[in-house]
Amino acid sequence: MRSFLLCVCAALALVCLSSTVSRPRQSIKSTESVWFALQEEPRGKLSIDPIAKVVDGKILSVPTGCEPDDPEYKKFEIAYLRPPKTYSVTFGRAPAGIVGLSKPDAAFGTYTVQYDGIAHIHGRVMALATNAKLSESEASFRQAPSSEERKLALQFANDKFSEKGVSAALLQKINIDNLTHTMLAPAKSPYLIGSFSIQVGDDTGIVDALFFIASERDSKLIPEFVWVHIPEGENGDEGLGLVDHADLLGDGQDEVVAVLGYYENYRYQVYRRSRDGGHWEQIFETDILGCL
Repeated sequence: MRSFLLCVCAALALVCLSSTVSRPRQSIKSTESVWFALQEEPRGKLSIDPIAKVVDGKILSVPTGCEPDDPEYKKFEIAYLRPPKTYSVTFGRAPAGIVGLSKPDAAFGTYTVQYDGIAHIHGRVMALATNAKLSESEASFRQAPSSEERKLALQFANDKFSEKGVSAALLQKINIDNLTHTMLAPAKSPYLIGSFSIQVGDDTGIVDALFFIASERDSKLIPEFVWVHIPEGENGDEGLGLVDHADLLGDGQDEVVAVLGYYENYRYQVYRRSRDGGHWEQIFETDILGCL
């Protein structure tokens, strides 16, 4: 009886081992997407500008193109920036049409596109383009602010510039560069994202700048991110502005993509809510772009 049981156990062990050995391993499919800023160029043309890749939930840099002979940039250009490549457009995290690459514009050195969609891309109003799969059920809450929201935002900007020592005379010259009403998932309350500036002098070219992300509750703004820049000289100007927001990492939470402009060049930055849920922190920035 004992020898019979030993034979049965040995046979079962061989079957299990054979099953384990013969079963093919399931490979984990890597997820990869590329993201661009969709923006207006001179003469009303639209172009896309590479921001980053997202690979398995991590934001990675892409080649800048400042060195035309860079082999990595050539690979990137062939893979992502040659006609007739097309990308989905997202505006306020919702699908908003498609763009198709045109021939490179030699006059401006940009990647111009033909856009078929519902978003009105002009001036400082930009969007995102991507090859990531977008949810067709998403609705965009991104829109122009109400008159009451403009008043709230202007008062907020006035207070923040004043805290930095800006004079009362200059506070009268606050300009709204861009102000957006939207929803930033997974939050249920509306948000204002704003860029403001003050031209310090007609001849100096110096500009004070402000950018903020604030939630709206009971007709009040609750700031979650505030950036103020008071330049010390003529070439010290900086300005931070909204590109758009989207769920870049695919985890249900929006990231805010912004562009930081310098005197002669620029870079993109990505912001995400901190773990406490009440603040935003920078999680990524590109190299300096503009090739100057």
